[in-house]
Amino acid sequence: MRRASRPARDAPPAGDAYDAAVRYLGSRPRSVAEIKRHLRTKRFDDAAQDKAIDQLRAQRYIDDEAFARYWVEQRARFRPKGARAIVSELMAKGVARETIDVVLGEADPDSETKRAREAIRRPMTRWLSMTEPERKRKIHQYLAARGFSYDVIEEVLAKPVADEE
Repeated sequence: MRRASRPARDAPPAGDAYDAAVRYLGSRPRSVAEIKRHLRTKRFDDAAQDKAIDQLRAQRYIDDEAFARYWVEQRARFRPKGARAIVSELMAKGVARETIDVVLGEADPDSETKRAREAIRRPMTRWLSMTEPERKRKIHQYLAARGFSYDVIEEVLAKPVADEE
């Protein structure tokens, strides 16, 4: 039986860098650095990468500030994390620290406490049978592991369940 031939490692990339970047953007917004990294793995040269990124910027398909806002919103909605964790994630995705600071600076000061309370809502049902010191230790560990600041953790520990309005 004959194996299907694979392209050689030195073979030029198939297709256009712009098309590859648009396909990569299909699933969710991406940072400029993520797109550049993706195009590099597809073996596009620097000139093709820059041209594709310039085109995408001109068409407003990519914008690191908009991406950072999207990321913060998604984290708040689906997997609540603290500011420290969000900063770390965005920096790993190649977003500049100044951009991250601008986006996080726009957030409501009480929003991190709300996110922390939302984060412990589900596991709290398991912790209700524990003694008070054990429960506080669990809450502290859980929130610290998710990047919440110690001030926010202390605020949540003082009153773990938000008043329902």
